Amino acid sequence: MKNSGSKTSALTDIAEPFRLMIENLTDYAIIMLDTDGHIVTWNSGAERIQGYPADEIIGQHFSRFYLPEDVADGKPQKELELAEKERCVEAEGWRFRKNGSRFWALVATTALYDKTGKLVGFGQVMRDLTDRKKAEDRLRQSSEQFRILVEGVEEYAIYMLDLSGRITTWNSGAEKIKRYSANEIIGKNFACFYTSEDVAAGKPQRNLEMARKHGHIRQQALRVRKDGSVFPAEVVITAMRDEHGNVRGFSKVTRDVSEQVRNREMEAAKIAAEKASQAKDDFLAALSHELRTPLTPALAAASYLVSNASKLPPEFTDDLDVIRRNIQLEARLIDDLLDLTRITRGKLELHLSLVDAHTAINDALQMAIEQINEKQLKVATIFQAEWHFVRADPVRIQQVFWNLINNAAKFTGPAGQIEIKTSNDEDGHFIFEITDTGIGIEPARRQTLFNAFEQGEPSATRQFGGLGLGLAIAKNLLDLHHGKISVHSRGRSYGATFTVILDAVPAGTDESVEPENARGPHKRLRILVVEDHGDTRRTLARLLSHFGHQIAVADSVESALRTFRSQPFDAIVSDIGLPDGTGYEIIKQAKRSYPVKAIALTGFGMDADLRRSKAAGFDFHLTKPVDFAELRTVLGEISSSDRN
Repeated sequence: MKNSGSKTSALTDIAEPFRLMIENLTDYAIIMLDTDGHIVTWNSGAERIQGYPADEIIGQHFSRFYLPEDVADGKPQKELELAEKERCVEAEGWRFRKNGSRFWALVATTALYDKTGKLVGFGQVMRDLTDRKKAEDRLRQSSEQFRILVEGVEEYAIYMLDLSGRITTWNSGAEKIKRYSANEIIGKNFACFYTSEDVAAGKPQRNLEMARKHGHIRQQALRVRKDGSVFPAEVVITAMRDEHGNVRGFSKVTRDVSEQVRNREMEAAKIAAEKASQAKDDFLAALSHELRTPLTPALAAASYLVSNASKLPPEFTDDLDVIRRNIQLEARLIDDLLDLTRITRGKLELHLSLVDAHTAINDALQMAIEQINEKQLKVATIFQAEWHFVRADPVRIQQVFWNLINNAAKFTGPAGQIEIKTSNDEDGHFIFEITDTGIGIEPARRQTLFNAFEQGEPSATRQFGGLGLGLAIAKNLLDLHHGKISVHSRGRSYGATFTVILDAVPAGTDESVEPENARGPHKRLRILVVEDHGDTRRTLARLLSHFGHQIAVADSVESALRTFRSQPFDAIVSDIGLPDGTGYEIIKQAKRSYPVKAIALTGFGMDADLRRSKAAGFDFHLTKPVDFAELRTVLGEISSSDRN
């Protein structure tokens, strides 16, 4: 340990062992100052920490280690004065090394007195705490960043509790969710957020005990806002421990999960609605099957008798025709209900092709010809459209035209007039207009005319019958075809005009429509009829025999396959639902033997049923009660394909 000579002999009269100990303490700078603050001793620790050798620094004033601003403020002198007053003081602060770098120092300054009590100087012990200072700064910065982060979180209420459950911190998310300001809530017990029932049951304190025991708890429960409103919350309570493992408080994170609960409820409601919808679809399919099945033999028998009218007394012929028409009407009502259900649920599939709209209109007109003739209506057709091909589902677009023609015929009195006109506009649209001299439409009714179960006037249902579905189905089908429909009427008793607009396909498009008469004459077919309903099986077999075909019958999967293997067939007409299986099984096994044509004849007519029958190998799908003209057309196609 170096000193400045005889001037400070009183300070340097120290035992040699003690001097050697101080000299070798390299982690501490130990120096002595005279009463004015000049350095009189300097150990190796001081040299290592501050960078000065003893011969450079002894005799210099210790203020040279301070920052300029501290020197200007008189801080070095104040510390000596305080040490003289208090005997010993500690201070932390920035100090300079010889190379100009700074370090954070902990300095203990002790006033030194001789035996007479006279101040003879000061001893200073200094330690470099720069690493600790940096760690503290990093921790403080991290804590500040975390505080800012927590404060800025608005979707979560984040706050601290002391051991008794009193709130000690409060972030903006807590204010947003709980609606208390920090000034209002800090210091209160967190039990104020629980429902009165939970408080009475001791849940707040029990939750703290569980967090203390398990480290944390997570739960979903109801919580109460400042205004008394209750909301579902997801809550996490975590026990905070000190370095000895003792619980010093709790952190609490609360999230308002009202939206998530609503979403779950909506999803559950959606699933329930989908199940209900599926159940309704299943019910409608079953209802359709049950309603159609008894109509099939009745229609078959009536059609057979009508086709043999020459053998019956004349007075029976009109009665049979009435029976046949009403059975067809009943089937049409069933179809309308199912069509509307499919359309409104988005389950109706279109099979688009190039369609001659004029042909579709004429076909629809023929479907309504009996009603037109019965009422002695005069029908004029003015086909002026040069572009009369449209891209559409041929069955559905004909259904649109039939609904509108049927609607005009229904609401036009005896001997009234109907005009059907087509044209093209300058934008290349195909326009269909049908005008009648019927009952007309009141202006107030036009807004709801295309709604389901509407018929213009409330009395119309009673007077004209029907369900009021035709116009609704027509509009929905046109929407699916990106078409438009509108109505014009001057009012009651002035008739009405319905206008349909569709995109026309220009002439010369490289597609063709096969003429109906291109198929040639039909040959006699060998047909296996599979039907478990006895009346339907017998009447269908008799009618097909009357058409000139050779018929075999079966009433189950087993009997059908046995009969099929016993002789060759050109076609199988099969129901789907059978006592010992399904028609799908019959067709799958039959087609493994040879490519026999298959016609599904069933009461199941939903789109999913059509897809299922096609996947099973059916070539055609007809719904009960069968339209025998359509059945003959299908058999004609089979006959023509076999001939070719």
